[in-house]
Amino acid sequence: MQRCPNCGNDLAETSSAACPICGTVLGTTPGTMLGSKTAASPGAKLWIGALFQFAMATIFMVIFRFPKFMIVIFGVVIAVGTALSAWAKQRPLATPRASQQPVAHPTLLRVIGLGIALFSIAFLCFLLFGFVIFINNWNDWHRYQGQPYHVSTFQVTRTYFQRVGKGGIDAYASGMVDGNKEWMGLRPYLPTVPRSQEELDARVPAGTSIPIYLFPQMKGRSRVRMYDNTPTAEGYRRAAMNAVNYGLGGVALCATVIFLLTRLRRICFAATDSSIQQLAAFQGR
Repeated sequence: MQRCPNCGNDLAETSSAACPICGTVLGTTPGTMLGSKTAASPGAKLWIGALFQFAMATIFMVIFRFPKFMIVIFGVVIAVGTALSAWAKQRPLATPRASQQPVAHPTLLRVIGLGIALFSIAFLCFLLFGFVIFINNWNDWHRYQGQPYHVSTFQVTRTYFQRVGKGGIDAYASGMVDGNKEWMGLRPYLPTVPRSQEELDARVPAGTSIPIYLFPQMKGRSRVRMYDNTPTAEGYRRAAMNAVNYGLGGVALCATVIFLLTRLRRICFAATDSSIQQLAAFQGR
């Protein structure tokens, strides 16, 4: 006798493709119904969540002026992750052991769960900020690479304090270099960020002399760079390589810790009777 898998209605005398009582499509599992009773598939929910994540990430990167190509990269990453999750959910899943096993160490389980969450956040931070620092220094490295320059002195004429966006501060100055008026960003020169125009004037008064590199073929504030023992292009190259090394090292460390915590999580569950019987049968052999 054929019965509806959802409500148990006798379907022996019906020739329709759906149950007349609850609308379940014959040959499907409960929860897949017709009309208004059709349940949203897990895949659709995943893609809706992915769209929400992409929208939030796009708003965040636009507000903080991330490069536009990074929006495309994060969109691809989100799409690939969502596709893999949807594929994994469509596969038949075995009954998880953890859901059948009682928790033997609830405090340790909570601590391990918190550790996994924290290292997951750290993993994303290393990946995101490491990439941002790398790409910024990479662009500056190739922008100054091969450009002619010479060492000179920037004579400050006037300083400017400006608030940029939400909480951002820009400090720069106009001055004379080799008899010509130039502009220079003061953030690399100042050990800490000033909070007002008065503080900036006190720390960099008119007449201050700052050793610089002058790039005559470049424009704007990019023409003047603060003097350092390491040339400008080489300094940006080293910063980019350090971002790669530290970023990848942090990602690898977080991934290793997450893997170890996931394996350690198993000891928080007590053995069930079936597993004890299987162990006893194996030892009896």
